[in-house]
Amino acid sequence: MGHLFLLTAILFIGLTGCTPTISSLNLNSSSTGTTSSVGASPTVSVPSGVKAIKIILQQSAGGSFGTTPTALSHGTPPAPGSGFPATQIFNTDGTVLATGGSSSASWPTWLSSFEIGISGTKNTSSPNPNCAGFASNTESTTANCLIGPTGSTTSNCGAPSGMFRVSEADCFLSPSSALAGTGGPSDGIYFRATFNRSSSALGSNENILVVLEYSAAAVSSAPSNPANCFSGGTASVEACSEFVWRAYLKHSASETVQPFLLLVPPTFSSLFPAGVTTLTAGAASQNSGIGFAAKQFILPLASDSTLTVLQISRTGGTYSGSKATVGDAAYNLYQNCALGSLPANSPLCAGMVFYSITFYRI
Repeated sequence: MGHLFLLTAILFIGLTGCTPTISSLNLNSSSTGTTSSVGASPTVSVPSGVKAIKIILQQSAGGSFGTTPTALSHGTPPAPGSGFPATQIFNTDGTVLATGGSSSASWPTWLSSFEIGISGTKNTSSPNPNCAGFASNTESTTANCLIGPTGSTTSNCGAPSGMFRVSEADCFLSPSSALAGTGGPSDGIYFRATFNRSSSALGSNENILVVLEYSAAAVSSAPSNPANCFSGGTASVEACSEFVWRAYLKHSASETVQPFLLLVPPTFSSLFPAGVTTLTAGAASQNSGIGFAAKQFILPLASDSTLTVLQISRTGGTYSGSKATVGDAAYNLYQNCALGSLPANSPLCAGMVFYSITFYRI
């Protein structure tokens, strides 16, 4: 026992003697580029100012977008800086934070700009004006979709008035169908936020938490056999989903990079019940547009001081409205989505309605 005690004491003294004290440990902080001691307060400079910005994706006095007749009538050219800009932003509680665009004195300096792509003749990547834009007053009616071969079942496939929405039946409508996006500068349907990485605007250790609120609906439910999702052994969501949206984190608006995040799929409702591929006369379809999401993700800006752009783009899909592609039953639904009791404009038959996007400095 005595020998064991002596051995333990010797080991303790030896370990203590060769272990540096906490006050002598210097750690390098990769997020700040400065050296600080454990036990001392790190010297991190975080600019003051508002910590959160909410953009309401609506064209109205209560939304972030005003009225520009040319953009709303003819679309926006598919080029960085040519999108439809947000001119009013909000606090997270919905109160107005700043108006007048990014040149306003009350506009937070860390968000340089926010723009969206609107369909129309000037948007050569998305020429059909009914594809991507703000919902008209008539789109909120339940008569927007007449479902089934007889057209006797109504479904609320529209969008709240003024909200930014994308109607896939119109995006795929020939001969002016929208081009598939790549996350690059020439995408026609997108959101693009540009952040100011100056040390006076964002701290070098700050990241951005993004919260996006939206609804997504499809004609058919998710495929039970994912074989079509692969081509040559490579997975491709665009090969087996009616439409796809992806997020990209970039160094500049002109850059084309690998996707940062898959946003859609999943969708949250479908007109066809699961496992159903044909609707016969009198058969009940599901109501679409009943799902709502608030997806959140973090932009790791602190990892690279040259990252400045978040772009969220529609990148294509399989919903072409062609009988040869989607079959007779789905084609009937396509016709009702696009050419029902109202002309086109049925985003929640197949498509998206976007409500807001919020950025938090964290």
